[in-house]
Amino acid sequence: GVGLPAARSAVAEHLSQGVPYKLSADDIFLTAGGTQAIEVIIPVLAQTAGANILLPRPGYPNYEARAAFNKLEVRHFDLIPEKGWEIDVDSLESIADKNTTAMLIINPNNPCGSVYSYEHLAKVAEVARKLGILVIADEVYGKLVLGNAPFIPMGVFGHIAPVLSIGSLSKSWIVPGWRLGWVAVYDPTKILEETKISTSITNYLNVSTD
Repeated sequence: GVGLPAARSAVAEHLSQGVPYKLSADDIFLTAGGTQAIEVIIPVLAQTAGANILLPRPGYPNYEARAAFNKLEVRHFDLIPEKGWEIDVDSLESIADKNTTAMLIINPNNPCGSVYSYEHLAKVAEVARKLGILVIADEVYGKLVLGNAPFIPMGVFGHIAPVLSIGSLSKSWIVPGWRLGWVAVYDPTKILEETKISTSITNYLNVSTD
């Protein structure tokens, strides 16, 4: 249900190249494209009654639709056009509360096309740590960066706040028909293991189909 071991190991080896620690096959959950990755993560977060999630505005509508389907409350934070569509980091604490489970970043950004700097992502990670939430990082366009701004995986900051990264072959390798994606767990401090998030993802994939 979570993917063939050899394939999971290959993805883990590939993703480990961009972060300061090594991922294992156990950190990778293979999905039927990035879409199913979203369909796995949102229901897992929605298991807690009254939970909410922070989503960017503008953003990718599939997250909001999936949250509505699973009765997970959505709260929006703005992206600032004058700052290259950076996240309005200062607003995050004002919209989050004790029921906030996660926030989403899309980097490189869809639909705005921005690529976030190391410094900006570090600020996001620190706010997530302060709020006690995980970061969902939609990184399906990570290898399609144009211009001089380098792509920095959010997993670099997994030691500050746990990260669930969504990736897929369809965009970066231009093979949409393969329908192969993944959820990568960047969590060296094992917070998601203790809170059973990783176990819930495994259980969901073991009983779901796309």
